[in-house]
Amino acid sequence: MATFPVSIAKYIRSMWMAEMIITYLHIDKQGHLVDWGGYPQHYGLTDLTAGKSAIEQVYFLDGLLNISHTEILEFVGVGGGRCAHVHILPLKNGTWVLMFDATKEHNRQQQMQQQVNELSILTYRQSQLLQDLELARRQLEEEKQELEQASEIKGQFIATLSHELRTPLTSIVGYTKLLNEAEQADACQADYLNNVKSNANHLLSLIDNVLDQAKLDAGQVVLNPNDCDIRQVLADLRTLFFPTAQEKGLLFETNIKETTPALVIIDELAFRQVLINLITNAIKFTEKGFVRLTIGWDSGRLEFSVADSGPGISHEALQDIFTAFHRESTAQNLPGAGLGLAISHHIIDLMNGELTVESIVGEGSVFKGFVQVPIAHTLSIPEKGEEQEIFHTGATILVADDSVDIRNLMEIYLEEGGYIVISANNGAEAVSLAEQFKPDLILMDMQMPVKNGYEAVKQLRSENFKIPIIALSGSSLAQDKNYALEVGCDHYLLKPTPFEDLLKIVGSFIN
Repeated sequence: MATFPVSIAKYIRSMWMAEMIITYLHIDKQGHLVDWGGYPQHYGLTDLTAGKSAIEQVYFLDGLLNISHTEILEFVGVGGGRCAHVHILPLKNGTWVLMFDATKEHNRQQQMQQQVNELSILTYRQSQLLQDLELARRQLEEEKQELEQASEIKGQFIATLSHELRTPLTSIVGYTKLLNEAEQADACQADYLNNVKSNANHLLSLIDNVLDQAKLDAGQVVLNPNDCDIRQVLADLRTLFFPTAQEKGLLFETNIKETTPALVIIDELAFRQVLINLITNAIKFTEKGFVRLTIGWDSGRLEFSVADSGPGISHEALQDIFTAFHRESTAQNLPGAGLGLAISHHIIDLMNGELTVESIVGEGSVFKGFVQVPIAHTLSIPEKGEEQEIFHTGATILVADDSVDIRNLMEIYLEEGGYIVISANNGAEAVSLAEQFKPDLILMDMQMPVKNGYEAVKQLRSENFKIPIIALSGSSLAQDKNYALEVGCDHYLLKPTPFEDLLKIVGSFIN
């Protein structure tokens, strides 16, 4: 190693304490390489030659040998894949070039820079994701509002459609019943009327199913559990279906197990609807044999099954049997919209129960299920001879309905029951007549022109009319019923209401 100037030796010594010296170069004033030491091969400098141009042998020195002051170049690529801090020190006897290995430090910094870059990218992406999430949240909020508006419109449509369809059907069923009861009707006319009545009831059933499915889709079905006499339900179903089954030559059986409690707490109307749908399907598809309804009780579960000896259901069809509007190929020529089973399945789901089917082609089907219901312990049943008087001769009833057919029909039945009837064709007229004649009871249609039933009832109640008001409506939506009761109605009847039931309810309020 050559003799260092004192200043260079001190400089090297100070740097040595911090980093390892890899090599040094001594270059004269003319730019020729004078001497070198350390480990030049570490940087790929293996063919150094004294007396030759330093720039030609060490390329990164080009332009740096004529500086007048100390220059430090960091992270210089000096060959061999290495990186060094290069210190250039100009002195009287030439220029000294010192190289300190900085490869590891350079790699560390690159890694750190890469991490910083990746963090920046992640931060940017996170910012973009947050912006996207906010945009998605706003879009979901807008879609939610649109869906709520659509649901509200759908509910209004269901209520309106229900009213518009039920009102003429009420008239058809009522007048058919009147004609059928007329003494002068001969056998042929009676047959025609029975056909009209049958088809009107079938149309009403289809409408109910379509509206029920729409309400289920809109989430507007609310269960109203109450005390229910299961044995009475079975008796009613037997009375309802026995004539139809007998007409087809079918054996219709209703069985209830002894362990079944007399009273349970359940939405009786919804449960009846399920059983009616299942029995209707069984009778419709079964041409010979039997249809059997069985109800039992086991560990807090009300179990039921409807079995038939019909044609059975194919394995493929069983996969979609509870899908709305699904119809078996064998049912294409039979009446129905393919909604009964879907509605029944939805209702049982709402009751936290289960509805399943087992079927063998050519042997029949069994629809069975259960609902979890508590046992009821009280039920008020009037004893024989304790029934209230149904009619109250001389009482005045105000009938408000925009359908002249419905008004005329109600007038006929109410007058036969001994009542005096006053008619109004809109809510405003109903208020005026109520103020003038002070009736004993009002039958108020909820959907009428000029002033609807809700507004009329509110006005009457605000004027301190305390007489009973019974709402008549074609809407089976829970919110419509609740609103009618909220504005002041004492009872809510769904069209078409059998006139025997109407007279009983009117009589109970009059008495």
